[in-house]
Amino acid sequence: MKEKKLVVFDMDGTLNRIELFIIPTYKEVLRRFANTEADDDTVLRLMGCVDEEIYQGLLPGAPMERFDEFMAMTAEAEYRNIDRYHGTFEGVPEMIRQLSDEGYILAVCTNGTNGYVRKIVSALELAPYFTYLQGAEPGCTKSDTLKIVLDKIRPDKAVMVGDRHHDMQAARDNGLPFVGCQYGYLPHEVDGADIRVARAEDIPRAVKSLIGE
Repeated sequence: MKEKKLVVFDMDGTLNRIELFIIPTYKEVLRRFANTEADDDTVLRLMGCVDEEIYQGLLPGAPMERFDEFMAMTAEAEYRNIDRYHGTFEGVPEMIRQLSDEGYILAVCTNGTNGYVRKIVSALELAPYFTYLQGAEPGCTKSDTLKIVLDKIRPDKAVMVGDRHHDMQAARDNGLPFVGCQYGYLPHEVDGADIRVARAEDIPRAVKSLIGE
C-alpha cells in the first residue's frame, strides 16, 4: 500500500499575505471600537496568535467583557476586506500544485477560525488542493490543533511548514520535522527549523529531504 505522506501548512505568513487585508481591517476596527490606532508592525507581530492574545496585544488592559463585541466587528470587516485584498506569497500556488501532483496529502492548520480558513483558501483559489482544513478550537494551542489534523488523517509520514515559533513548537510537540519559512513576517522565529527556506518554491525540496518522495 502506498504511504500516506502529509504536508501540514500554517496559513498566514506561510501561504497567505495577511497584511493585504488585516492591516486595514484592524485600523478600521480599532478606530470604531476604541478610537485608537496600532502601527503596522504591532499588527503583524500578533498575526498567528490566538484571538484572545490579539485582542490583548492590540488593546492592553481592555476588558474581556468586550471581547465578543471586538471579534464580531473584526470578523465583519475582515471578511469584507478579504474579498477586496488578498494574495499569496510569490510561488505559493505553483508549490502547492507541485506537491499535490506528486501525491502528497495537503492540510492547513491555523489559529484562525474554521470559517476564516475556508474563506481564505477559497479566495486564494487553493481549496481544490487541500484534503483537510483545521482552524482553532476553543482553548486549543497550535500543538493541539495540529494533533487534531494528525488524528484525522493518520499519515505514515508528515511534516509541518510554517513561519512562526508556535508553528515550530507544534511540530516538535507532535514529533514532526519542521520547515521554517523565512519569507514570512518574523524570519528569526524559525531559526531552529530542521530546514529553512527563503522562497516558497524551495518547500517541495525541503519536504522531500525530510520525509521522502
